Amino acid sequence: MRPTLDRGRRFLRGSPTPADAGSTLEDVVIIFGVVEVEHLRTALEALLGDTVERPDTPARIERALDLVLARRGAPGQARVLRRPAALSTPESWEIHLDGTDRASGTAVREAGRTGAFAC
Repeated sequence: MRPTLDRGRRFLRGSPTPADAGSTLEDVVIIFGVVEVEHLRTALEALLGDTVERPDTPARIERALDLVLARRGAPGQARVLRRPAALSTPESWEIHLDGTDRASGTAVREAGRTGAFAC
């Protein structure tokens, strides 16, 4: 329930904080298929190296994306959901970036398409 409270606080504040001056925060949802998730994993491993475990579960991808946001100096928090939650195909992965800037959402989308982060 915490992400909902965070979104509510941002809505009530109405304007970006001084650290976010010039950019607005948004909640980004990206739906990836199996191929795009493999590209994202490749990009995460190339960028983060040995600082994270292999990003092959929703929790590990969340941690890796949180590190990417921190390295970019971007606000926000990642959540990853796998649909369906069990091992079966077809599957989709929902990447939620709550309270982040537009550039970070675009960077994650591109990493899913190309397999690399354009920093």
